[in-house]
Amino acid sequence: METHNRHHSSGGRQTLRSLVLHHPAWAAFAIFLIAFNLRPAITSVAPFLAEIQQDYDLSGAWISVLTTAPVICLGLFGPLAPPLARRFGNEAVLLASLIGIVVGCVLRSFGVFPLFAGTVVIGASMSVLGILTPVVVKRDFPRHVGRMMGAYTMLISLGAAVSTASAAPFRAALGSWHMTLLVWALPALAAAIIVIPQLFRHRHPHGPAVAHVESIMGDPIAWQVTGYLALVSALAYAVFTWGPSMLQARGLSLAASGVIVSVSYIAQMATGLLVPMIASRQRDQRSMAALMVVLTLAGLLGFIFAPVWSLTLFSIILGLGQGGAFGLALSLIVLRSGTPHVAAQLSSMSQTIGYIVGGGIGPFAVGIIHDATASWRTVAVFYVIIGVATLFLGLGAGRAKTVQTASMKKTGARRAAGAA
Repeated sequence: METHNRHHSSGGRQTLRSLVLHHPAWAAFAIFLIAFNLRPAITSVAPFLAEIQQDYDLSGAWISVLTTAPVICLGLFGPLAPPLARRFGNEAVLLASLIGIVVGCVLRSFGVFPLFAGTVVIGASMSVLGILTPVVVKRDFPRHVGRMMGAYTMLISLGAAVSTASAAPFRAALGSWHMTLLVWALPALAAAIIVIPQLFRHRHPHGPAVAHVESIMGDPIAWQVTGYLALVSALAYAVFTWGPSMLQARGLSLAASGVIVSVSYIAQMATGLLVPMIASRQRDQRSMAALMVVLTLAGLLGFIFAPVWSLTLFSIILGLGQGGAFGLALSLIVLRSGTPHVAAQLSSMSQTIGYIVGGGIGPFAVGIIHDATASWRTVAVFYVIIGVATLFLGLGAGRAKTVQTASMKKTGARRAAGAA
């Protein structure tokens, strides 16, 4: 009888454990933790660039490489995600990528070369996480995609905001920037632990199909969408990297600059959620694209020229513009695609090329320009040039047209000839 009761109790505990770990709430919690980890290990570096440069005697060019590397990795390693997911399963790849963030954060504390190596590992890991997490959302929450992706987007911004605002307090408490950067291994480790039970819930790979971008390379709309995402990303990562330095040049302390930049990240949550919802109900998104570019450019110029007392206001303006611009850029991938096949191709093309180009002309260019001129006013000219280019690309990408593959164009041409 006692043995029976023991088995019954053990079976009850196993059933309860199974219900808890396999409950959709557990999967949602894993997704939210992943979203929170998609920025802090990168954005936490920005407040300490001056210290890193001084401690390791790095030139402005090397600092630009350090800040650009993770952005380039977001595009460079993205194409590896689909085949890895098909081979090992989404959850296994997500787990490995979260561990990659942990390893990268630890590496950065051991010297110059490990600093750069760890940064690349972090960027590569975040790239794979960013590609595969939406796939898991669509698979596990097909009836709640809008709400899940809204929360996912907001938590990405929250992670960036928390890492920037907490830089000075962590630095004061832990005594060095090395230890402060190491802190961001902990939430990644927590997310990895939460993902582990999902390995047993989904035993078979459910990876997305490999997207081949060549068949839409000749379509101008595809390039406009790609260019818009690239330049939006360039301005966003310029702020991630150089925002605190721009504000510190205005006389703000490390703590104050971190708080003001974090306000921008928090403001991104509102438009990052609302703009895609509004844009999806419009046939033409040109006015929305233009408004987001204007807000972004106004915020950036405000950081450089506005009175110090108004910087918080301009941080909010910047956040509203950048959050909406990025949300719209991702939405245009779907809105400009007539079929799921085209959407997959356009997503691969725009994110791979967009992040690589955006990283190259964003934080890297800003670092080189400032290093050469020692003036943020010169950087402001660069911001205006990129802003105008983004505006023109957004006006093109926002038109009510769809991207077509080469075969679609041939079919259309045949139909037109037959009708004639």
